[in-house]
Amino acid sequence: MVRSVPDCGDRSGFGVSSSTEDSSAAEQVSGATRLPWPCLSVDLEITVRDRRIRAAAAVRSDTDRSRAVSRFPKGAANGLAQLDRLSAGAQVLIGHNLINHDKPILRATNPALAMLRLPVVDTLWLNPLAFPRNPYHHLVKHYHDGQLKRGRLNDPELDCRLTIELFSDQLQALSRANPTLLLAWHWLTSSSDENGFGRVFRAIRGDSRPADGEGRAAVAALLADASCRTQAAQMVDGNEELGWPLAYVLAWLSVAGGNSVMPPWVRHQFPEAKRLLRRLRDTPCQAGDCAWCRERHDAVRELIRWFGFERFRPAPETSNGAPMQQAIVESALSGGHLLALLPTGTGKSICYQLPALSRYDKTGALTVIISPLVALMADQVAGLAARGIDSCVTINGLLSMPERADALDRVRLGHASMLLIAPEQLRSPSVRRVLEQRELAAWVLDEAHCLSRWGHDFRPDYRYVGRFIRERSSADDRPQIICLTATAKPEVVEEITEYFRAQLGVELRLFDGGAQRTNLEYLVVPTETAQKLSDLEMILEDELPAEEPGGVIIYA
Repeated sequence: MVRSVPDCGDRSGFGVSSSTEDSSAAEQVSGATRLPWPCLSVDLEITVRDRRIRAAAAVRSDTDRSRAVSRFPKGAANGLAQLDRLSAGAQVLIGHNLINHDKPILRATNPALAMLRLPVVDTLWLNPLAFPRNPYHHLVKHYHDGQLKRGRLNDPELDCRLTIELFSDQLQALSRANPTLLLAWHWLTSSSDENGFGRVFRAIRGDSRPADGEGRAAVAALLADASCRTQAAQMVDGNEELGWPLAYVLAWLSVAGGNSVMPPWVRHQFPEAKRLLRRLRDTPCQAGDCAWCRERHDAVRELIRWFGFERFRPAPETSNGAPMQQAIVESALSGGHLLALLPTGTGKSICYQLPALSRYDKTGALTVIISPLVALMADQVAGLAARGIDSCVTINGLLSMPERADALDRVRLGHASMLLIAPEQLRSPSVRRVLEQRELAAWVLDEAHCLSRWGHDFRPDYRYVGRFIRERSSADDRPQIICLTATAKPEVVEEITEYFRAQLGVELRLFDGGAQRTNLEYLVVPTETAQKLSDLEMILEDELPAEEPGGVIIYA
């Protein structure tokens, strides 16, 4: 229950409102939320320019008593002291983004606050553990830095109540989690049961924090069939500080293979989480007894798994006689930057589709494909859909507003393994925002010759792709670059490789399958202007008789 409270006009000059301090016991608990301990929920509103507190509130979970301070004319310390009165009898301090936002500001403003001595639980940190399959809980917008979803702006008291409601939902969800996973989380997220998160897991498990040996054994059991055995053993047996990053990795692994994503704020605040995930699932080892790497880093087995083909196309070949299509896929699966020249009809699309699907399944990362024509994008989406693969999404100028909104949501919520866009879409604010919310595995430039001088003359936005990638990634964490084209002269190849060398500092490995196309025949027929149409009609009648099936394309 959210109760409207009159402004009491406190004598201190601070705008303070509160529930009636001497209300009856029945009134005090009428809006309370049942939690394992009496909790104090706190929230601050901060000015953007000077990081000054402009409003604050606190709500007790057990009594529903509340205080809200809406004006700080002479300083915040005394105003916060008004809220601090509610901390008497509370056992846990809760808030949303409390650890990295509200608590440091509280401490800097008034270090004597009693609430600062309470064990802390941050519901922002807890949410990906409680709801790993869909971290976009109905009270939280994780695609907007994980803030609470409000009914109205700038209402810290409402946020306090939403935090209590969210914490209650989290406790219920966690109580249904895998016991081994709960044990591992208990060990990873708390140094002792006096820690706020330690209290959470002790209350749920009914047991104290596990010893190091028991915690490591639980982590090893959870990683056994879901990651590289060598990497997992080194991690578990080593002296690394695992903590929250590994807790988030284990949460994601518990639902891997679906459409869940690790929330953007986790990747930003705990960058080690994405590095651990890559190390465990996308870094092959050489051990012969590692079933994960033998199965999931084998190009042929991945080809069978995703497309049902027993082997790659035999031609064109590499210099040692191996299928070039397979060599390209193997390089892409290993994370290498590459430029591949393959004649039309030799399976160019598989060279990026297979690595994209494999990496999405392993880490949940998105592959972005820059393609020049809407028809090519539609063909890729339709071709994959015909094979039962519905995780390829396109965003282009021909979509209606509802279709575009649906496509953006599919990317944002993790339903997309691949996003096909024209280079001009990189200027769209909505596309930029949605790309910031996903981990990017690779950038693919289909028809990569458009990067050359003659290509970007008619599509100048191609020249912006490199800068866009550079501005959104660090030099030591560049997404993979895959360039594909059916034809490129040596000077075009050099122009493409030099472009990415200058823009991103990456070297593209060249796979040259040649431009030989046995399925095409070129014939030059002499004619006169007056005879041109009749000669063309004769050629069509000879090559495509009316009684036979088929079709023709005439370029004019």
